Amino acid sequence: MDVAQRIKEAAIREFAQYGYDGARLERIARAAGVHTAQIHYYFRNKRGLYEVVQSLLSPPSLEEVLLPLREMGKPLPERVQVFYERFYTGISSLSWNVEGPSATLLPPLLMSPRPLQLPEWIDALKSAQQFGLVRSLPIPYILAQQWSLALLPLWFEEPKEKWEKYYREEAPRLFWDSVKVV
Repeated sequence: MDVAQRIKEAAIREFAQYGYDGARLERIARAAGVHTAQIHYYFRNKRGLYEVVQSLLSPPSLEEVLLPLREMGKPLPERVQVFYERFYTGISSLSWNVEGPSATLLPPLLMSPRPLQLPEWIDALKSAQQFGLVRSLPIPYILAQQWSLALLPLWFEEPKEKWEKYYREEAPRLFWDSVKVV
């Protein structure tokens, strides 16, 4: 990993733990294994480093990712397929490098299944349960399962070159294997 990347990852942890005011460049440098002069060389000052860290942690727009789940006129399997494909597009556009320990530094918005708590999607799942298409599992369980499958490659630090196949083929299949009525 290059020097700038090590500094950014150390800064993410430092700012997360101490906030902007409590963060110290000396601790960031020590954690990154560099001299504070290198922080100034790459980022000018603490404010510059903080702004870079904030831009790296901006989550993708979840509106685009969640849109297929709201499209009431489409069949459930198609909506799930498009959801995972859009999720892949969203996380592929993250500007920080998902390798090694940085996978644990996901933006907080991506760490919770709450974005899936859409009234339209919940109603669609309940309706599918009434028609016997989806097992009678608690809806929060289904949402957590769907979100967990979306984050699996990030949690287990799969190489990025495997992501597309996973999101286009494996994640939708795994989701339906876990919730459909056999």
